Parts: sequence; structure tokens; C-alpha cells
Amino acid sequence: MIIDLHKDEIKTLLNKLPGMLYRCKYNNDWTMEFISDGCKELTGYENKELLFSKDITYASIIHEDDATVLYDIVTQALNDKKAFNYEYRINTKNGEFKWVWEQGLGIYDEEGNVLHIEGFITDITSQKIQKYKLKKELYKKNKELLINLSLLNEYKKAVDESAIVTKTNVEGFITYVNDEFCRISGYSRKEVLGRSHNIIRHPQNPNKLFKNLWKTILDKRIWKGVIKNRSKTNKTYYVKSIIIPILDYDGEIKEFMAIRHDVTDLILQEKKIKFQTTDQMTHLPNRQKLMEDLMQDKKFKLAIINIEKFKEINEYYGFDIGDRLLIELSSLLSKHLKPYKTKLYKLPSDEFAILVDEKTNKDDLKKLILVILKLILKFNFKIDGNKFNIRAISGVSMQRDYLINAEMATNHAKISNKKLVFFDENLDIKDQLVNNVKWTNKIKQAIKKDRIVVFTQAIVCNTTHKINKYECLVRMIDTDGTIISPMKFLTIAKRSRLYSSITKIVIKKAIEYFKDKDDHFSINFTLEDILNPDTVNYLVKKINKHDGLGHRLIIEIVEDEGIENYEEVNEFIKNMRFLGCKIAIDDFGTGYSNFYYLMRLNVDFIKIDGSIIKNIAHDKNAKVVAELIVGFAKRLNIATIGEFVYNEEILNIVKKMGLDYSQGFFLGKPKQIEL
Repeated sequence: MIIDLHKDEIKTLLNKLPGMLYRCKYNNDWTMEFISDGCKELTGYENKELLFSKDITYASIIHEDDATVLYDIVTQALNDKKAFNYEYRINTKNGEFKWVWEQGLGIYDEEGNVLHIEGFITDITSQKIQKYKLKKELYKKNKELLINLSLLNEYKKAVDESAIVTKTNVEGFITYVNDEFCRISGYSRKEVLGRSHNIIRHPQNPNKLFKNLWKTILDKRIWKGVIKNRSKTNKTYYVKSIIIPILDYDGEIKEFMAIRHDVTDLILQEKKIKFQTTDQMTHLPNRQKLMEDLMQDKKFKLAIINIEKFKEINEYYGFDIGDRLLIELSSLLSKHLKPYKTKLYKLPSDEFAILVDEKTNKDDLKKLILVILKLILKFNFKIDGNKFNIRAISGVSMQRDYLINAEMATNHAKISNKKLVFFDENLDIKDQLVNNVKWTNKIKQAIKKDRIVVFTQAIVCNTTHKINKYECLVRMIDTDGTIISPMKFLTIAKRSRLYSSITKIVIKKAIEYFKDKDDHFSINFTLEDILNPDTVNYLVKKINKHDGLGHRLIIEIVEDEGIENYEEVNEFIKNMRFLGCKIAIDDFGTGYSNFYYLMRLNVDFIKIDGSIIKNIAHDKNAKVVAELIVGFAKRLNIATIGEFVYNEEILNIVKKMGLDYSQGFFLGKPKQIEL
């Protein structure tokens, strides 16, 4: 019965995927041997019409212009024994065509012969159409926005020496460029004369900019502004431009002259600062900006707005829906707060912050926050046909250490099931603060006295039974010699800004210990570490100091609050891979960790959380979840590690289940390293 239930759940999971899972033969017809229920929505054909069919084969519905290329790509991948992916068109049953994206891999027998091809196909037509529309619109706008310039002869020499200069005729074609233009653009005069400025125009310029530009110069007025361009080598640069219409004796436009100055360094520095202090999703100022504002010598009142059970929305509807909900909420809050003298910030995960100065009294702030909480509760958020009614709570601080105090008040609101909690009205919160101060001092002293230490725990290969690698674990040694678990001090270390120092200590000691060894080893990195440039640069510097060390280092991404900054995380992974490092997701299967991670992040290992592994011997559900994770990981060629293997029975189960590695007290307890 357990096996049957598992198969049903696997089948339900596969059939709910937004596309079609398949298994087919490697032949000219791509004869389908298995198709998930997504077939009809994708192709218009029922499963039975395509399965083992000679009349309607999958090859017959592939667009004729794409069929040969697709076959060649698949064949090459099968020969190389690698996975393949490709975008192509299919003809659906109703006569229309769709763009689809396919990813698959070959299944081989022991002699290396192809038995089947298994993969996943999904509809990307809407993305293709949107991309085409945008490209067409940008091309149209770029063609329309011809900047015509001319240079007054009496100033030509002086301007040529200090600026980028071009001249354009009334037909919109370049008639003159100076040496500085050729230098910064990378084009020779022969390549640009007679052509329009589209040759250097960057497609990311906003349409509004050129609408204003054209309105200005066609009114025979001088236009000033900053334009984004790209060179012949596709390098982006920014120019501060002055565009001057040159008039003839009749007052009609004869030509246009542009004088530009390179301001790339200034723009990039400004963008860097803004990026660091702006939430890229909502475009609101972020936590870092809030911390900077709180450093002013003023008295503030700070309220945190926390969305209750927001992680359930991410888990059931996906991170895209969750992100769009937060964007709509930020718009709602911004609109409501506009009449008030407040600043709105987007904090990590599902929180916002509202900052007011001392001119707003406590009663007025309380009324404002209660109105906002009520507004959120009654507002119907509509996203892709889904309706959401969400509930928020708030914690407020009117004392120094505003952010820490407001976070504590918010946590107290969660625990006590209250809508609004003021930090200064709750003595138990203050007691907690005293305890935090005590632990903060403990951590500071531990750092100062070198009592932050590293333990290692063996990770054993389930096939060779050899120790394959080690995980580096942080511990704190108390003054009496007691070993303190990170669960007791890392959270406070983060709040007290000591966390990055602890991470650096672990990096330093772990690398110093393993630098002259052949063993592979892993270091845990949280989202906070990844988003901290100083911490990342420290890690990179330590890796580069020792030849070949990066190829033995595994970065374990640990984030119990969920990964939302996928662009930054993927950039971090890309940089680590460049250094030779492998990537693992730690504690997979709990909290926010789900299969969505695997679709967004390029990882090498999944560490299945100990809360699952330790129960697989007696908990049917834990075993089913573990088997699902292993099966999905194998399809993506990701190795699996089972944590918390504490006896031989569990070890035998994870081996039989197909996990690649095991870790736990049965195989080896954590041991302190000696330097």
C-alpha cells in the first residue's frame, strides 16, 4: 500500500506541472511511451492520440523549420550523454502553432545504448510574443528618434578637444563625428558616416526620454539630458548631451548638433549606491537605507508591518505570485501614506517599515497603524484570477535601537496574537532585550578571546562507504568551557551586527585547516552572507590565496526565511563556480525550501533536512517526501545528502532509497579542528 500511495502522489505531482512530462523512443517519430496530463493543454491532443501512435507522432507536430535542428541538438546531447534544452515551435491540433521550451536527457542501458529519452516540455508562446512586441516597439521608437546635430564652425576645434561631437543632416544621417566619438564608441568614421544614431543607441533607454527630446528640438529649443549608449563591443556608456537645432535664414531646421560628455563613472557610482539602498522588487528604500536614516541625530518612531502567514502564499501559489502581491501591497501603502509625513521601506521577506519623526505623537501614530492594518485586512488583492485577503500585524518602537526594538515588538505581537504592540508598553519585551544584551556581550567576548571555533562532521559516500567530504560547523565556547550551539547565538549575532564577523572567522579557520589537505569541505552561507559584499569579497580573497582550494570547497546555502533575491543569489553562485566551488542547498524539504529552488538555482547537492531523514524508518509521510526529493534531484543530476543519520537502520534505508551521501552521529560526531 505504501508503494501504491507513493506512485499516486508522484503521478499527481507530475500531472500538475505546468507543461508535459514525457518518455519517448529515440527514433525519427519520437514515439511517445509516456505523457503526463499536460499533453492536451500543450498540444490539443489527448494522451491516447500521441501514445505509441504511427499516424500522429510527436515528430509530425514539430514545425518543419525547427525539426532538423532539434533532432541534431538531441542527437549531439545523447552522444555526449548530457541533458539538452531548446526552444522551438509545434503545430497544435487546432492548426495554431506554439513556441515551447524542452529539456530532456537520455536513459541508457549498461552498455551505453539509448533506451529512452525523458524530459519536460512547456509553453513559452506568451513570452515569445511579448518579446517580439517589445523588440518591434523598440525598433520603431529607435528609428523615429533620430538625433540631428551640427557643430558651429567657430567653436569646432575647442569643442572637439573636450567633448564627443556629432553632426546629423535633416534626413537623420550622421555627417560628422570627431575623434572622441570614435574612441568611446569603438566605431571608425567609415562605419558611422551615412548611418543613424541607432548604431550606438542602447535599447534600454526609456521611451519617455526621447518623446521629450523630440518635442523639445522640434520646437527649435535646446535639449539637455543623459542618454545611455553602447559601443561596438557592446559596452554600455552614458553621455550628458546637449542637442542644438541649427536653423537656416528662414528659421527652419537645417541640421542638428550634439555635444556630449562621458559621465559613465558618475552614473555607475550613482546606480551602485541606489541599488544597495533600494529594494529591486518594489523600488522602495530597503533595510540598509532605513539603517542609514536611523543614524541621524533625531528622535524617531518606527513601525514594522508584518504579513501573517505570507510563506503559505509562496508555498501554494509560487514566489512570482507572492512577489506581485508584495508589489501591490507596497503600492497600497505608498498611496495611503502619501498625505502623511512618513517614509515607507521594504524590509526582507514579508515586512515593511514606516518611519515618522518626533512631530507625530504616539496616539496619532497608533491610529495611523491601526487604520493601515484594517485597510490591508479589507483590501481584496487580485492576481491572475486569484483573490487574496491578508492580515498584518505591527510592532512599534519609540526608543533608540529602533529597528531591533520594533522587530522584538513585532515578534511579541506574533506570539501574543495581538494586532499592534508598542515596545515601551511591554516589560517582557524589555526583559528579552536585557537577555539579548547579555548574549551580545557574550558573543563579543567570544570573538575577542578566540572562542568562536569550527567543528567538522564527516559526510560519507553511500556506495564506497568512504568519507567523501566534511561540513564545517560553528560553535561558541563559553567561559566555563561549555560548547554552545549556534541556535543559541546566531540570531542575536545577526541583530547585533556581529554575524559577519563570525562568518569570517569560520571561513578563515576552515580554509586554514583544509588548505594543505586533499579533503573536500563545506562552509554554510546564509542569504545575509551572500548579500554582504564584504563577506563575499573576504571569501573570494581567501580562496584565491590557495591554488586549487576552490575545487574542494562546497558552499551550503542556508536560508530559513526563503530565497527571494534570485538574481543576486544566482550571480553569487556564478562567481563561486568560476572559482571551482560546488553549491549545495542545506535543510532541503523544510520551511521555504522546495522544488522551486531547483528550477531557479544551479546547484550540485541537496541536503535533505534531518527532520525528514530521522523519521523515515517509522513515518510513512517522511519516507514519501524523501523519495520525491531524491527522484526529482536525480532527474536534474543533483546529488543528494541525507542529514541526521543516527543509526544503522536509517543508513540502510537511505542507501536503498538512492541517496548519494549520508551524514549523522552514527557515521561520525562533529569534532573540533585544531590549528
